[in-house]
Amino acid sequence: MFANSRALRTMATGGRFAAAVAVCLLFRGTFVFAEQPAPAVRVAEEHGVFTVVARFHVDQPAPVVLNVLTDYEQIPRFMPDVRKSVVRERAAGRAVVEQEAQSGFMLFSKRVHLVLEIEEQPAALIFRDRCGTSFVRYEGAWHIAEQDGETEVVYQLTAEPSFDVPGVMLKRLLRRDSTQMIERLRREIEERADLSTKRPR
Repeated sequence: MFANSRALRTMATGGRFAAAVAVCLLFRGTFVFAEQPAPAVRVAEEHGVFTVVARFHVDQPAPVVLNVLTDYEQIPRFMPDVRKSVVRERAAGRAVVEQEAQSGFMLFSKRVHLVLEIEEQPAALIFRDRCGTSFVRYEGAWHIAEQDGETEVVYQLTAEPSFDVPGVMLKRLLRRDSTQMIERLRREIEERADLSTKRPR
């Protein structure tokens, strides 16, 4: 899912690539919030499968966070490297979202295509790619927990790409894109919270 989010908004050793999204995804651009610490992002690889775990906090309630993460068709607006995000199916507690994203590092550039099956839970989004175009395996989750006036968001991705790129380049790309994805999400969450407080009651 997100990609940036969407991903939201990964590669393999010996030269395979994958990118992380949104509900999982690939994003560029950095926004710095003085009141927020830098997100904790960890990237690891084992036998050609990459995992990303990112954790951050926002000073907004969990429903605002969840509304941003599940606003699938608006993801390209605040995560411009996600070129397409279209809801193909929607029912209670689930969605199918088709996404395309573009990411690059130095002279390397790759377009990624996903069809994400998303399970929407009260405090989590569980996603996996069912098309297999860009990844042999692509699955993960967003977990949301509200406590003491703030919300913790944890992003997890496991991905095995189906195309080649140097592994060192992939790890740098994943860390960069995941960090920038989080900063864009933080900005969008704060802006939507501000808009909700300004609306007339």
